Amino acid sequence: MKPASALEFEFSGDPLAADIDKIHRGTAIYTAIPEIEALLDRLGWPDQGTRLLDPGAGNGGFLVAALARIDMKKDDVETAVHRIRGYEFHPSAAQSARRAVSDHLLSRGWTIPAADKAAVNIVEIRDFLLSPVPVGQFDIIAANPPYWRLANLPPESAYRFQFETQIPAHAKADLLYAYLNKAVDIVHPDGLIGLVTADRWLLNKGSADLRAKIGERYTVHDIQRLESKSAFYRPKTRRKGSPARVHPVSLVLSPGDSGRRLTAEPFMIEELPEIDGTPLADIATIRLAPWLGPDGIFIVFDKTGLPEERLIPCVEPENLCPQTDTITGFNRWALLTDKAEPEASVLDHLDNQLERMPNRGQREPRWLPPEPFAGKLPLSDDAVLVPRIAKNLRPILLPAGTMPVNHNLVVVAGIPAAQLIEMLKHPLVQRQADVLALRLENGYRSYTATLLRQLIIPREALPENIS
Repeated sequence: MKPASALEFEFSGDPLAADIDKIHRGTAIYTAIPEIEALLDRLGWPDQGTRLLDPGAGNGGFLVAALARIDMKKDDVETAVHRIRGYEFHPSAAQSARRAVSDHLLSRGWTIPAADKAAVNIVEIRDFLLSPVPVGQFDIIAANPPYWRLANLPPESAYRFQFETQIPAHAKADLLYAYLNKAVDIVHPDGLIGLVTADRWLLNKGSADLRAKIGERYTVHDIQRLESKSAFYRPKTRRKGSPARVHPVSLVLSPGDSGRRLTAEPFMIEELPEIDGTPLADIATIRLAPWLGPDGIFIVFDKTGLPEERLIPCVEPENLCPQTDTITGFNRWALLTDKAEPEASVLDHLDNQLERMPNRGQREPRWLPPEPFAGKLPLSDDAVLVPRIAKNLRPILLPAGTMPVNHNLVVVAGIPAAQLIEMLKHPLVQRQADVLALRLENGYRSYTATLLRQLIIPREALPENIS
């Protein structure tokens, strides 16, 4: 086999090969063996299926695990090559995969010539996305496809040009989308697709058309969340021991109607509990706190010289006690302005600071903030603040006359705020929020106005005057 170092050297002077190397270095996170074995179990391999393909073979983990389950005679190259196939577009990675396959077969008593011959034929140096691949030959696809946004390649790059020319619009945003789309196109009509992937294609608005396309033929037969710390190993471009910044799932797609449907709507990985109750949207109004631009312009830390009646105490995450979910104090104030020209002291302050305002935040007349809030906030009654980024849904008392900023959420209802907080703390409401919230890094989640409006308040949590 050709040394990997020689293959790396071949990238010199070849723009397409250089792009492939960049993609490889940015995407090669490998699946831990226990997760591969669990996925093959759920696919029923090898009892279910005759031929298995890994379209992005990487280091050969899926191929070796699949081979290990096949009962073959020593040096039976024909059976091994017929039943298992892997494509890998990066020559050095292909060499690693071939070496892993060969080592596995040698451990089973194969001769070196037979093991090497099988490895070379099982692992093809081929770009699954941009090269012709056989259609309908493989009835099992098992893979951890690369997750990489096309925007990571400059518009003039050789690989991006070919990618945008050949890949359909609904699959262009990410290599992951393109792999999923092509897997559905080339698998046998009755075949199964088993994947370890980032969850974003199931949830993001930008992948709605992809979900709808896949959903024309496939349903989600089985899906499980994985922990990125244990699902992957050897991330090439990260500090050793740091988890990949994805939220992985392991899933099996099956043809027909045997599983949960995929549509353009976000796919709920954990199913929502069935609740008899009333939508929060029927009880309360959810408002988005305004973005007021960089600190120091419409948000001030020093009130000196500014009219007191124009200063509204602001609540930011740093003002919240994480243990008690209460406001610990105020250290900044929002300038309240409307279409009427404010006092000279306000204009002087703004004129000294507005040069720092990004274009998207500039308004006419100049004393208006990027997102005007006069007449909307602050509220004359207590309300509920919900931090937009948190580890769980956190309803917090927002005193009258104060306001959050920077797109945190305000929930207003015609009932006392304390009652509303208790409703939102109900375990079934918290469970809904956990299912609906988009996962971020380090255990945090994103809570949006759309999410809050979807929450159902259980009947037993509702006040007597609400049914």
